Amino acid sequence: MKLCFLANAQSIHTKRWATYFSENGHDVTVLSLSKGEIPGVDVRLIGPEPKTFGRLAYLVAALPMRMALRVLKPDVLHSLYAGGYGLLGSLAGYHPFIVSTWGSDVLVVPQVEPRMARVIRRSLGRADLITSESAHMTASIRALGITRPILAITAGADTAIFHSRRRSASQPEARPLIVSTRHLEPVYNLRLLVEALPEVFKAFPSAKAVIIGDGSLREELESRANELAIDGRVSFVGRLSPSEVADYLSKADMFVSTSLSDGNNISLKEAMACGAFPVVTDIPVNREWIQHGLNGFLVDTQRPGDLADHVIRGLRSPSLRRSAAKLNRVRADHRMSWKTAMALVEAEYRRLVDGRGIRT
Repeated sequence: MKLCFLANAQSIHTKRWATYFSENGHDVTVLSLSKGEIPGVDVRLIGPEPKTFGRLAYLVAALPMRMALRVLKPDVLHSLYAGGYGLLGSLAGYHPFIVSTWGSDVLVVPQVEPRMARVIRRSLGRADLITSESAHMTASIRALGITRPILAITAGADTAIFHSRRRSASQPEARPLIVSTRHLEPVYNLRLLVEALPEVFKAFPSAKAVIIGDGSLREELESRANELAIDGRVSFVGRLSPSEVADYLSKADMFVSTSLSDGNNISLKEAMACGAFPVVTDIPVNREWIQHGLNGFLVDTQRPGDLADHVIRGLRSPSLRRSAAKLNRVRADHRMSWKTAMALVEAEYRRLVDGRGIRT
């Protein structure tokens, strides 16, 4: 099949989706407003950078998008994100048209920006199929008045990369290691972790933290770490390959996710698959995977002291970490894998292309 994604070529989500389908024999093109390279995938820049031009960039990109579609004639047009790229796809008048929701586009934006709520309703309302990554996301989509078919793909980790064998093969760390793998953007709330670390380091003087990821708040977070005099013990290592992330998680004693909102939180599932003990914010998607005190801890989204207390508690409880790791590996292996989820999407692509409708 010829597949065309409307998506940010720099996003790890876009890279994962496009790479999967390209490696499985499909002709894949990504039309993006941000420059990016994805091996084996045709990436085309169709408009100005949204970071510079704001939401107007998507309207400017509408004509170049239509021109590209006339040439490409894809079997499926798929917007990854219901906001800007969903709007762009809804302006194409092209079918079959699919929209994937990521999380904040249906969980946060419609509640805080009424005008964007109308944009998202338009995007979703014109889709032949919507994908959702969790039950609470599906409920939020329905609450917007959307009646279009929804495919639930609560994907887990890519267990070919993220697995417990890495941990058994890795050298044990001489000092406790805390790892975060979330983007340095406001919704991921990394300041909470930075503010909690001095208390953790006071209890465990040899501990260190590694923050994997990049984003608009990196300079601010590094500056705050310097103000707290912990910059020598917390490393901001930027974006890494999935294999490099898995190497860190295989050595981590604790995995921390401080997100204010999440659609699926694959980062959590990757950590669980690698055996790192999760300390994550108490939000709906995390409650689907973590039972507090059994296989991880759920903490307040606003109180650094609560996060610090639970990281310290986890570091002081090696037996809890070992039992949680066993349970989490089983859950990671038996819940829907990344490849299983993508196979479901591929099946729906074929149903739409063959004109057999959609299995809901």
